[in-house]
Amino acid sequence: MSDATDRYDYYQLLGVSPIANADQIRAAFHRFARDHHPDNFLGSPEESAQHTEYYQLGSEAYRVLLDPTKRKLYNEGLERGVLRYSEDRTEEKRRTVRPAGGVTLRSGKARAFFSRAHRAMKSEDWAQAKLNLQLALQNEPDNEDLKAKLEEVLERMKSR
Repeated sequence: MSDATDRYDYYQLLGVSPIANADQIRAAFHRFARDHHPDNFLGSPEESAQHTEYYQLGSEAYRVLLDPTKRKLYNEGLERGVLRYSEDRTEEKRRTVRPAGGVTLRSGKARAFFSRAHRAMKSEDWAQAKLNLQLALQNEPDNEDLKAKLEEVLERMKSR
């Protein structure tokens, strides 16, 4: 089945139009899963292995087509003849945003927590600022700017 996985794009695989909405993609994947789930082929190990590979590709198609960012990147690749989505393309297209407070953030969740922390810092609610910065760091543990802001807040808390 490897040949099949190299021949079809995600839309063909699931049998949906490139303009299909999320509900249509979900329904198509459920039909696909009923036909190709490996558990349907337990009596034949070779057939089960083939359908496992095919089902994994269908699951990948489902995940990519339901995620608006991944779908946009996939469509751009498809225009160039690339049939499979590559996770490393997300990294090259990922926006970095520098919200108020001068911290560069990639994650929407980290941005939300940092915004709350920034408001708390403005109102000098250091405990709330500390909590929200810690939550932001859970979403971006490698972010040095967030670590520096947390150190700044901890220093302010000590001086009180």
